[in-house]
Amino acid sequence: MAVFLNALATLGWVLGAAFVVFSIGCGLYVISEWVEEYPRQTRKLIQFSVWTIDIVHVLAALDGVSLWRVVASMCVNHVYTLNLETFPLVQTTRLAFLGSCALAVGNHFMWFFYFIQNLEHPFGHVCALMFFCVWMVPLALFVSLTPMDVTLPRAHDSGDHKRTRQNMFKTLFAKFRQPDDSRTRQQSLHAE
Repeated sequence: MAVFLNALATLGWVLGAAFVVFSIGCGLYVISEWVEEYPRQTRKLIQFSVWTIDIVHVLAALDGVSLWRVVASMCVNHVYTLNLETFPLVQTTRLAFLGSCALAVGNHFMWFFYFIQNLEHPFGHVCALMFFCVWMVPLALFVSLTPMDVTLPRAHDSGDHKRTRQNMFKTLFAKFRQPDDSRTRQQSLHAE
């Protein structure tokens, strides 16, 4: 009997985790739609969140978290704001963008190794600091950045190629929403 309940519990955890991942994906998609509609307000919100997170960093330092790591993390958050100069458009080859990506990974590992070495911090505190101080601004920028793309010509286009804005997150989901032309052609040939 314990085998059946263990299998049922495992299935419940797997389905629950899948539901959570799907919900987060849907939420990020909705947020990216909102960001595309209101880029000016989004830019202000991200800038405001950086300043608010600076206050959270200071309060974390007063609670006994490593001071030099707090200062380094605050500097990293201000490097992210360099991407706001051309917001919501981004050139992925720009030094500010590449530096932000590298610093985001470095900031994560800096805090990860700090908390591994200092286990006296409760797990909830670690999760809160990691989310608000380390991941919040990079995730907001990732969901809201819009690269400049050159659209491919279609059969009904006049031939002039216009540069269009398309949200990075929506671009990733577009692969799942639109069927591949070659796969569609093969399916139609097999159907005949």
